[in-house]
Amino acid sequence: MPTSANQPPRNERRRLSPERIGTAAFALVDSEGLAALSARRLAATLGCEAMSLYHHVDGMEAVLDLVVDEALAQIQTPFSISREGLLEQSRGYLAFAEGHPHIFSVVAMRRWRTPRALALAEAVIEVMLAMGLSQHAALRRARILGAYLNGAGLALAAWNLAPGSAVQAAAVRKDLDAGLEELIAAIDETRDGQA
Repeated sequence: MPTSANQPPRNERRRLSPERIGTAAFALVDSEGLAALSARRLAATLGCEAMSLYHHVDGMEAVLDLVVDEALAQIQTPFSISREGLLEQSRGYLAFAEGHPHIFSVVAMRRWRTPRALALAEAVIEVMLAMGLSQHAALRRARILGAYLNGAGLALAAWNLAPGSAVQAAAVRKDLDAGLEELIAAIDETRDGQA
C-alpha cells in the first residue's frame, strides 16, 4: 500500500526509539540552540509525525533528559578514583562546554535525574570518599565542585558563542583551569577538617 507524501513509510516509524529521538534532539540543539527544539521540528528531523514521538518519550522534558544523557555519554570517560582522575574528568566537562555551548546550557541548567547522570554524580562522590572525606563532606564538596563546573562551563559556552572572542575565551579557560586545580586541591587538603 503506498504512503502519502506527508507520512513516512511504516518501517521508518518502527525504527523510532528513545535513543534515536535523543540523538536527533542533541544534534538539533547542538547546531541551532535550545530555542530550535520543538516536537514538530524534532519529528520533521526524524521523518515522523510529532505525536509519534510521544509513543517513545513522555513529553519534551523527557527529550531534554535524553539530550543530557547523550551529552554525559560524550563527557564521561572511565577515570581513576583519585584526585588526578577527578581533575581530568572535570577538565573534560569544561572542554565539552567549549565544544558544545548550546548543549552545555541544557546540561548545566537541568536537574540530573537519569541513570547516566546519577552514575556520574556517584562516581564524583566515590572519588571524594576515596580522598578520605566523610560521606557528608563528600556530598557537600561534590555540590561545590558541580556548582563551579556548571558556572565555569556556562561562562566558557557564552564566550565561545560570542563572535570574535577566541582570545578572550582562551584567557577565561586558562583562569578557570587554574581555579579548578585550586578547588580540587582545597577539597583534598581540607579532608581532615571535614566541614
